[in-house]
Amino acid sequence: MSGGSSSGKTTLLNGLASCIAGDERIVTIEEAAELRLQQDHICRLESLPGSERAVSLRQLVRHAVRMRPDRLIVGEVRGGEALDMLQAMNTGHEGAMTTIHANSPRDALARLETLVLMAGIELPVRAIRQQIPGRDRRQG
Repeated sequence: MSGGSSSGKTTLLNGLASCIAGDERIVTIEEAAELRLQQDHICRLESLPGSERAVSLRQLVRHAVRMRPDRLIVGEVRGGEALDMLQAMNTGHEGAMTTIHANSPRDALARLETLVLMAGIELPVRAIRQQIPGRDRRQG
């Protein structure tokens, strides 16, 4: 989900996530817990910024993939964790969801590319675009 600040991205994410079947294993990853899911099989991972137990979102996404989730939900991508999220989405973890701040769908794709570059791994933009599910592979 993409949109500007306070546009309802997390509210929409909560609504969509509430439709996930109760027998699916859900792993959520957030900086601060905002998701309100009611299913039975939820593992909530939180980065706890500013605490002595702080963990980066990148570390949490990588850890979550090893937990074999049916659904992987990252509350919001704002940095290099976008790369880890895309890798998870392209390696058999279908049904992944996240939010991203952007003013339009086109801006969301451009921002996603920028966030992937923040991971510090030198990837050509073309390679990044090929990792974005649903992205028209014919675009530059």
